[in-house]
Amino acid sequence: MLFSLLMERFRLPMVLGVLLAGAMMGPASPLKGVQIGPIDFSMLVVNQPDIVANFALLGSVLILFGIGLEFSVLRLMRTGFTTFLAALIKLGLTYVIGYVVASFMGLPTGAAVLLGFILSFSSTPIIIKILEGHDKIRRPESTFIVAVLIIEDLVAVALLGIMASTGLGNQYEVAWALLKVVVVFAIAYAVLSEVMKRLLAQVDKSDELLVLFVVGVVLVISYLCASIGLGFSVGSFLAGSVAAATPQAKRIDEMIKPFNALFASFFFFSIGMMVDPAAAIASLPLLVGILLVAVVGKLVASAMAAYLIGFSGHSAAFAASALLPLGELSLLIGSFAVGQGLLPAGMMGLLALVIIITSIFSVVLVAREGAVYNMGKDITPQLVSRQMSMLRSTSIGVQRVVEENSRYERIIHRLPSIGRHIAHSSHDRLHISLKRSFLFAIAAIALLLAIWLFAPAPVSSSTSNISGAYTVIFLGFFITATLAIINASSALRIYIGLLRTSGRSGLELVIQFAGLVFFLILAAAVGMASIFFRTPSLFILLIPVVLLGSAHALAIVAQVHRMARRLF
Repeated sequence: MLFSLLMERFRLPMVLGVLLAGAMMGPASPLKGVQIGPIDFSMLVVNQPDIVANFALLGSVLILFGIGLEFSVLRLMRTGFTTFLAALIKLGLTYVIGYVVASFMGLPTGAAVLLGFILSFSSTPIIIKILEGHDKIRRPESTFIVAVLIIEDLVAVALLGIMASTGLGNQYEVAWALLKVVVVFAIAYAVLSEVMKRLLAQVDKSDELLVLFVVGVVLVISYLCASIGLGFSVGSFLAGSVAAATPQAKRIDEMIKPFNALFASFFFFSIGMMVDPAAAIASLPLLVGILLVAVVGKLVASAMAAYLIGFSGHSAAFAASALLPLGELSLLIGSFAVGQGLLPAGMMGLLALVIIITSIFSVVLVAREGAVYNMGKDITPQLVSRQMSMLRSTSIGVQRVVEENSRYERIIHRLPSIGRHIAHSSHDRLHISLKRSFLFAIAAIALLLAIWLFAPAPVSSSTSNISGAYTVIFLGFFITATLAIINASSALRIYIGLLRTSGRSGLELVIQFAGLVFFLILAAAVGMASIFFRTPSLFILLIPVVLLGSAHALAIVAQVHRMARRLF
């Protein structure tokens, strides 16, 4: 509490105080052997970290529940495609820089991959606290920052689920784990959210019952997710994100905050206890490399992401400065990786130090966005600056075209059907969707043949044997194949709409069944292709297939329900 109070006085996040307190009272505390008069400071040192770890586990659960409570599908949809793009640019560039630096420092491939991911994520609570402390939470860039943080949290939770399922084993296991995460989340949002709403309606009259119910639900969902191999942390986030869709979400957030503040402090305190100054000095080159990625690399990646989607140079510098602090989910991923032996044991202490240092850098730089912008402008070559400006102009132009087309489509759909104009428009869109689906399918097949040529080796091969060319080709295949599937589904929906407007709604159910059969055949084709081409990673393509096929299955159920209501 005293350390946290000290941080508050300097307008620093409370989390830093808890981390410092853990470092001062952990097994490697510099207070060991220090005695002033009759006061022996060694008595303050905690020599049994397992006791704190028990509370820290509950703290990590409540942290993820709180993050999930801030997350909702509707809120994520409102962020827009450009924000998704910015988040991917920021995560991707930081990951690449982190991977290259970690490999250069001599870490194994698996450890370098994980460290690149860990250093890509930013801390939602620390960043919000920094923005509030500097009275900048209402700036227009803050909405973008929060949206990027939401997307990052979702990616981090998916990574936690994959690690809990496989420990980053071979391609087949990683693809299966990712599919499992997506399917569990889809089922939870479709079914569990409705169950949660009905149960909350029974207990929301009593504050005590509401608290007990929420904590019980968090633990039950967490244990269920752990039982199917997704991990305790994923269940906590899932419980929070399901609760976020209920009318009681705001009240739950207010009531859980005191518990979150207490037990989350134990989590950060336990992380601080891992800090070992002697080990940090011994690993000074690695610490310097990590800091270069976490500060310089993330600053460059975040600034580029914000600038490319249309922010000015000063606004991009502000957003990049705010996104510097390393995230608490990075610590969760790091502790999981250390527990599985994927990262060295001393890495947690280094990551705790990185959180402290990056947060301090963020506090200093957020108030000096002009200096950050001028420094970046001075050190960036003119050729790069010109190319970035051209890319930014192109990006802004594309965004405007998309917004105008979306506005036009919304207006057209609100107009009443007059003559045959709307039907003609639908026929045009049907033709375009079928044409795009065919072209993307051809491109996907060509890339699939290239994957066959670059395939690393049998099913049991590890991710460390995957070449860069294979990764790029597979990513291109996944994107083109997904676009082909989406366009095929879009063409099917447009055709069903044409049947409905033309008065032949009786065929609608038959076409919906045909669509469901199409996606079932497509799922079987993906399985056979993965066996024939000896590429288990193809199973990742089941994600769009399952999601779009589920949409048709739900449409069939809804239509049958409507028909039954008419009859009975």
